[in-house]
Amino acid sequence: MPYTTDTKIEIELKEESKTTYIISSQHRATGNPKKTVWTIDFNEEVECFKQSKISEWIQDNYSWGVKAIDSVLQYIGHNFENETLKLAKFVDGNENDIWHGYPADYLRRSQDRPPTFILKSWVDKGYLTKAKMNKIRRGQPCDL
Repeated sequence: MPYTTDTKIEIELKEESKTTYIISSQHRATGNPKKTVWTIDFNEEVECFKQSKISEWIQDNYSWGVKAIDSVLQYIGHNFENETLKLAKFVDGNENDIWHGYPADYLRRSQDRPPTFILKSWVDKGYLTKAKMNKIRRGQPCDL
């Protein structure tokens, strides 16, 4: 099914488990110039969100995701200075199980840094080294 921006998408995560996701136009090329912007297509954005929920990379009403091919993190977006971003953050802003997401800028926004347990899960999966995990936790640059 082709996705469009700013419409609710009902997503089946597991049997008997559904959630709602909105592809926000604010985080697309024609959106807000001060926001991070996805460069992956709508389907890849939705898949990144689904993976974050199924993998339980969630804390409170926030979830973090990545797009990896053969354990190598892929570019998913950029910030307002056109710096590449490889981590995603998803937010259930009203705590009503309606989510939206954006490329996370862990260097410029401390709230975009994933919790340690999620970073450790990514280390276990081979997406990050321990050294890179520690740099992300401290908000330091590293080559993802």
